[in-house]
Amino acid sequence: MRKIASVVLLLLVLLGCKNENNTNQQAELNAVLPETRYGIVIDSFRVEESTVNNGENLSIILNRYGASSALVHLVVQASKDVFDARSIRVGQKYTVISDEDDQPLRYWIYEKDVVTYFIFDLSDSLPKITRYDRPVETHIKHLGGVINSSLFKTVLDAGATQELAVKLAGVFDWTVDFFSIQKGDYFRVVYEEKTVEGQPYGMGKILAAEFMHRNKQHYAIRYDRDGKKDQFYNEKGESMRKRYLKAPLEYSRISSKFSANRLHPVLKTNRAHLGVDYAAPTGTPIRAIGHGTVLEAGYRGGNGNYVKLKHSPQHSTGYLHMSKIASGIRPGVRVSQGQVIGYVGSTGLATGPHLCFRFWENGVQVNPLRIQTPPAEPMAEKDKPAYFIHRDSMLVELNKVVLPES
Repeated sequence: MRKIASVVLLLLVLLGCKNENNTNQQAELNAVLPETRYGIVIDSFRVEESTVNNGENLSIILNRYGASSALVHLVVQASKDVFDARSIRVGQKYTVISDEDDQPLRYWIYEKDVVTYFIFDLSDSLPKITRYDRPVETHIKHLGGVINSSLFKTVLDAGATQELAVKLAGVFDWTVDFFSIQKGDYFRVVYEEKTVEGQPYGMGKILAAEFMHRNKQHYAIRYDRDGKKDQFYNEKGESMRKRYLKAPLEYSRISSKFSANRLHPVLKTNRAHLGVDYAAPTGTPIRAIGHGTVLEAGYRGGNGNYVKLKHSPQHSTGYLHMSKIASGIRPGVRVSQGQVIGYVGSTGLATGPHLCFRFWENGVQVNPLRIQTPPAEPMAEKDKPAYFIHRDSMLVELNKVVLPES
């Protein structure tokens, strides 16, 4: 049926091309062109669109439109290698195409998502089920913004998505302190945007980005090599990944900094605060800032639910006041950088939900905000000439981004 419709359309177009008057040609063409849906000519059919309701499955839906139990059985058997009948989800769109008069079911089309749909051809004695995928187009986009409050708000105000904000923050997770963003910091980014039939379908890769933070410029250029994906390097060819993340929470605010003398909010006495407090809602995931081994995990008096990690012979970190410790986190367990080890809370001596984060260097607690670590994966010297050529082309693209006036 789809092939017939395509042939009819082509013949009509060829016939119409002989018409000297373009306006009349288009009008005549519109008048005779058959209406199609999913490549099926529907002029003589009844078409109904609906969505899957709670409790419905393939059998219930097809029965409603006149399909017998025997036909449903044939459909299930015919679709085994193409479509899993159990994959039907509540809220998904489907289309029913049937005869105008006695309304026998001809086609049932199920939309799995924006890209993929399935046509159930029930017009013959043996059902035929075919999967179709709409083409996904990728476009290169440029975006820039001057931050007045937060990275998230600036990205959204510029007309981009939350997904871009998350990915952009992830690129600079090791180099930019998002808890001390200043008004006037700015970013430029070159990225891929995906569309399906002209409609946004999400974003692809970030190709290059620049972040000005506290008057220091940070560049990140995507450069996949040696089979490794999602690799970013700065303008010198150094990996953006560092031994430790800048912070154990993705988004929050610093409520109390490292201090040798601070008034304790609960005890009301002056004492050293040898950590950094990050205020965040209860339940916010807490990440290990680097690979390591769990030294302690449990309830520790004023520290509340507490986890301590050993990252190297010189470095350890502590995470205090958790609402709960993540499943599987216990002494001796290995954890990876970025792995969730617990959740923000207010257990122990705490006046509200926050994480107290501590860092030990050679057994001495130091200010976590001043830790400087080398790149985790240096680029081989032999790879740098090719990288620098790629870097220069990406810097040209970044320079095309015009920042809005602050």
